[in-house]
Amino acid sequence: MLRKLLLFSLLTGSLNAFSQTKTPLSKATEKKKDTQIEYTQPGAPMPPLRLIPYYDTGNMAIPNTEMAIKDSIAHKKIKKRDRNVIQDTGKKAVTNADVNNGANLLVMTFNPLCSHCEDETMLFEKNIAYFNRSKLLLLSTTHMREYLPGFIKAFHTAEYPSIIVGSDSSNFSDKVFLFQALPQINIYNADRKLIKTFTGDVEIDSLKEYIQ
Repeated sequence: MLRKLLLFSLLTGSLNAFSQTKTPLSKATEKKKDTQIEYTQPGAPMPPLRLIPYYDTGNMAIPNTEMAIKDSIAHKKIKKRDRNVIQDTGKKAVTNADVNNGANLLVMTFNPLCSHCEDETMLFEKNIAYFNRSKLLLLSTTHMREYLPGFIKAFHTAEYPSIIVGSDSSNFSDKVFLFQALPQINIYNADRKLIKTFTGDVEIDSLKEYIQ
């Protein structure tokens, strides 16, 4: 009898210990699961965006954020007489709030040295008349930003208010990139939910139904 009581006591103690450790573990797992968002899936929210925009000023294309100014000056990429030009632009990084205009948004992850990306950019420019309210963001990685001025000048993107070219400083591309082909075009609805993703060369007939 004593042996049975001892065995029961041990089992009860083990179950209590298990139940005490199980709850925190399950809560931790649930919390972790809630914070993991599959940004590549249709219906997923648009990730936080911070795009460093570049603009053509006539003789140069320059970054328009304080961080980019400091970085450029530190690396002596900008002459002293040009520093005030950058600081006086009054431009800032483009965030989700800046492109929240109640229309579909197109975000093209691209490489400014990619011929397919160049072709897609020219396709958008030829069909810019479709962009009444929608915006097109051309987003490159930060380590490719030195090539953006040449890209902007070559393709005259600054002439189109609907197109914003810049570098990604919020790891947006890392969250949405499918690692299939460049360019990649993510299309978000007015509520900034992902509705379509295209990779590689895409014809305008496939895109224009999403442009507003």
